[in-house]
Amino acid sequence: MRESLRDVSVILLAIESFVLLLIPAAILGACVYGVHWLRRKLPPLFAQAHKYLALVQLYVNRACAAMVAPTIRMHAVAAQWGAWRNTLAGFVKEKN
Repeated sequence: MRESLRDVSVILLAIESFVLLLIPAAILGACVYGVHWLRRKLPPLFAQAHKYLALVQLYVNRACAAMVAPTIRMHAVAAQWGAWRNTLAGFVKEKN
């Protein structure tokens, strides 16, 4: 009698272990399947995203250049005026 109860308890423990192992195994299997599915689907999407990001980078570069251009022109004009002023000041000093 004791041996049969011992055998039954071992069988029940084995069933419980199998059921408790089945949940993480199912989660792991779903993760592996998801990664496999993503590896098939993502390369075309990455290519498309790369195309759009290159377009965005082009527009951002154009916008930044348009925003900075007046400041660069202003500094260039100020440098030209400073050079003319220094040249004229040099002529005035030579006459004195």
